[in-house]
Amino acid sequence: MKRVPLLLALALAALPASADPAKPPANRNIRYGTPGEAKDDPAHKEAFLIDRPQYVMSYNDKHKTANWVCWQLVSKDIGRTARGAFEPDKGLPKGFTHITTANYTGSGFDRGHLVPSKDRSDTEENNDAVFLMTNIVPQSSACNQKGWERFESYCRTLAEDGKELYIAAGPHGIGGVANDGTKKLTIGKNAPFVTVPAHVWKVALVLDKGTNPTKHTRVIAVWMPNDDTVTDDWTSYRVPVAEIEKKTKLKFFPLVPKEVSEVLKEKADAVKVTVHKK
Repeated sequence: MKRVPLLLALALAALPASADPAKPPANRNIRYGTPGEAKDDPAHKEAFLIDRPQYVMSYNDKHKTANWVCWQLVSKDIGRTARGAFEPDKGLPKGFTHITTANYTGSGFDRGHLVPSKDRSDTEENNDAVFLMTNIVPQSSACNQKGWERFESYCRTLAEDGKELYIAAGPHGIGGVANDGTKKLTIGKNAPFVTVPAHVWKVALVLDKGTNPTKHTRVIAVWMPNDDTVTDDWTSYRVPVAEIEKKTKLKFFPLVPKEVSEVLKEKADAVKVTVHKK
C-alpha cells in the first residue's frame, strides 16, 4: 500500500471527526456535523470537546462558556421531568475551572441555557445534563426570557408536530447589558470571571422525520443582542445562516452536501409565525 504523503496525512488529521460524509457521527446530536473543530484533549482548553448523549459541545475554558453546542430535538425528548439544579461540570479535565452559580450571583444576568431544560425533559438524567454550568451563558433577562425563550418554545412546537430538528447555539463577542443597564464584559466577584457575550445565536435545521436535507428544507437562524432591547418577537431576529457563519467563522451542517447547504444558508427564514406573549 502506498504511503500517504506527510502533508496530506497532517491535513487529514486536523479535520474534525465529523468530516467524513460517508460515515455519519455515532452521536445523534451531530448527524450533520459540528460547526467547528473541538478535541477531547485537555491541552485543547479553548475548544475542548464534550460529547454526551444529550448534546455535543465545544467548551472554552478561557471564557468559561461554550463556543457552541449541538443537539437533536424530537418529540420524545420533551417530557414532564422537573427542572434540575445548576451544578458545576465535574466532567471537565484536571486544570479546567469549575464554574458554579456563585459566579452569577448578583451579576445582573440570567443563567441562560444553550440547550434548554425542556428540550431534555424526558428523564431526570437528561435534564440534569443541561443544568451543568458548561451549558450556561450570562444572558440579559430580556433576551433569555423573551425572544430566546419564545424561539426555544417554537422549536419544541415543531418537534411535537413530528419534525426532527438539528440545532446549534452559542454566544458571540464580549460585552452584554445587565439588568441595571450597565454594560459588563465579565461577571463574578472574584476570579474565575465568566465572559459576558455581546450576542447569542441559534441555527435550526427542520426536517420531516427520517428524511435528509434538500434545497427546500427549512432552516431557521436567529442572532440576538445580549441586552434589554430584545422583545418577545423572535422572528424579527431571523437572519441568513451565512450571516452567522461570517460573524462567527463557524460552518454549519458540514455533512450536508455543499450544493444543498449553500442554498439553505442564503436566505433568512420567512415563514409567517404568530408570536404570543406569555
